[in-house]
Amino acid sequence: VSIQSDPGEGTSFSISLPLTLAVVEGMVIKVAGQTMVVPISAIQETLRPDPGAIQTIGAGGQVLRNRNNLVPIIDLGSFFGFRAPPARIDDRVLLMIETDNHQLFALVVDEIQDQRQVVIKSLETNYQRVGGVAAATILGDGRIALIIDPDRIVGTQSMRGLADLTLQAAE
Repeated sequence: VSIQSDPGEGTSFSISLPLTLAVVEGMVIKVAGQTMVVPISAIQETLRPDPGAIQTIGAGGQVLRNRNNLVPIIDLGSFFGFRAPPARIDDRVLLMIETDNHQLFALVVDEIQDQRQVVIKSLETNYQRVGGVAAATILGDGRIALIIDPDRIVGTQSMRGLADLTLQAAE
């Protein structure tokens, strides 16, 4: 920000922005009272699950039967430690996600608020890497929202175990 003032002529305010701002198209969601953003490029579809399509496998893992596939389900609220896994998810929204490695999984979210372009603010320069989070953004109303990284979520050890269980259940 620069200010130039000439007596009797007025004042000029200039704001300089970097030319290379990283922008992502994202879906703004709510999870356990927290606002987050999921990149649109990873979302295949959104749905409200039919209770009969949800199956429990292993020690509390859940999968969704969707178009003759079993898709692992992850509750974002419990993944980030915001809450215990919900007893019912059929009253929530599922985001069907496809990772860069073409793995499918479903994210449980409480509500979808909006779809918009957001400016990416890196967290790693000031903080350590946070599992499942790509960056953050500042929304138009001043709230900070984490930008989810679907590839990091599916890459966690617990997700690999759930994916293995899913394959066993399908066989």
